[in-house]
Amino acid sequence: ARKATIKALAEKICAAKGLELVEDEGLLDEVAGLAEWPVPILGDMEPAFLDLPPEVIRTSMRTHQKYFAVRVPSTGKLAPHFVTVANNDAADGGKIIALGNAKVLSARLSDARFFWDEDIKAGFDAWLAKLSGVTFHAKLGTMAQRVDRIVALAREIAPLVGADPDKAAEAARLAKADLSSGMVGEFPELQGLMGGYYARAAGIDDEIADAIRDHYKPVGPSDSVPTAPVSIAVALADKLDTLVGFFAIDEKPTGSKDPYALRRSALGVIRIMAESRLRLGLLDLMTAHWR
Repeated sequence: ARKATIKALAEKICAAKGLELVEDEGLLDEVAGLAEWPVPILGDMEPAFLDLPPEVIRTSMRTHQKYFAVRVPSTGKLAPHFVTVANNDAADGGKIIALGNAKVLSARLSDARFFWDEDIKAGFDAWLAKLSGVTFHAKLGTMAQRVDRIVALAREIAPLVGADPDKAAEAARLAKADLSSGMVGEFPELQGLMGGYYARAAGIDDEIADAIRDHYKPVGPSDSVPTAPVSIAVALADKLDTLVGFFAIDEKPTGSKDPYALRRSALGVIRIMAESRLRLGLLDLMTAHWR
């Protein structure tokens, strides 16, 4: 009942301003458990923050403040507003609550802008240099060594899926770089996605930027799969390296746990191949890769 109340009232206050609530079922579930007497309130965000990637804004709102994002129906772009859920009916209609929440959000988004600006200054070379000091797994080496394996495998897969081998190798080389960025350090769920944004900001080829962005896909049953050849090559290389590596060191999933998400990787490989109608000799690829 609280979920229904929150959703209905939030949509109503947005519609009154000609806006639209960005649906977020997970956040709705969470907020419904936080407020006993939920009262959605529409707040204002500083429009200057809208030049940040929309995913950064939404993630900052959702993760730190439990705010719902708001968009303009005609364009689908984020509006300079948010919906917060109070736990009572305020005498002033929630004006003071909205102002207080707006100040907090501005502080959070200022942090996000700092990360964005600093990351743009740092760039891929600096991030890649840090990966040699990051352990992927004690038995599988550093993240830099993992990147080398993915690069080699992506180059091998590329001609089999109609991709340019050089572009696939470059995308694979850069795909994990954003793990060293400030933004991904703050918001790990944006890994890959931020790499795509930073690649475009650096003037890197769109096919490579898309492959960086999409190489984790699909991350769940409802997620889309990469469809561009370069993206397919890198996504398959990433997942196959994960699968072979962890099975090789006997870190197999069990009936009760799968700490390295190997089932998700396997299902991702299957979905990419099935939806792209690919026929690949996976056993030959994996054997040659780890020989």
